[in-house]
Amino acid sequence: MSVLVAVVAVVVAIATYLTWLALRLDRLAARVADARGGLVSQLVTRADAAAELAERCALPGLAASAARARAAHPPLLAGSPLDGEVELAENALSRSLRAAAVADAGQRCPADLHAVDSAAARVALARQFHNDAVRDLRSLAGRRLVRALHLAGRRPAPGYFEIDDALSLRDEPSPLVAGVSLAVETAPRPDAGDPVDEGGRPGLAR
Repeated sequence: MSVLVAVVAVVVAIATYLTWLALRLDRLAARVADARGGLVSQLVTRADAAAELAERCALPGLAASAARARAAHPPLLAGSPLDGEVELAENALSRSLRAAAVADAGQRCPADLHAVDSAAARVALARQFHNDAVRDLRSLAGRRLVRALHLAGRRPAPGYFEIDDALSLRDEPSPLVAGVSLAVETAPRPDAGDPVDEGGRPGLAR
């Protein structure tokens, strides 16, 4: 009888652990989905603010970059992936926002420039949240036991979103921009001691 009890206890313990793993995967997948939604929302806000600034201050280069980024947003809002084409468009917008002409426009349209800087700061923070969520999910889904038992199902591994979103602090950064810049710079990153997915994390792209 004691042997049977021990066997039952082991089976229950294993089943409990596997159930916990499956639930953890579901929670992490939901976290990734929420983070992706927040990131897309902030990308849309940044592009809209950039387009407004470009129109008010006659900045054709910025207008073109904002239009390119905005063209990719309807598919993103409908659920399309944050792929390389999106990264290229958002990178172009990031670089346009750091152009000298945009900084000079602050003399004419300070409120619009502040809106752009604030939106850019929120993009940087939202991207950090997204990539942290992706890292955690890929780390758990990459465990041998999870892969062997197909606990992640057919769910594709989410990808990191890597863009050049370094913030332009201008001459006198607003508290929001300065604070978000510090948060992004000091946010924990996976290092040699952290569990990361087997494929590793790609570097800054494009």
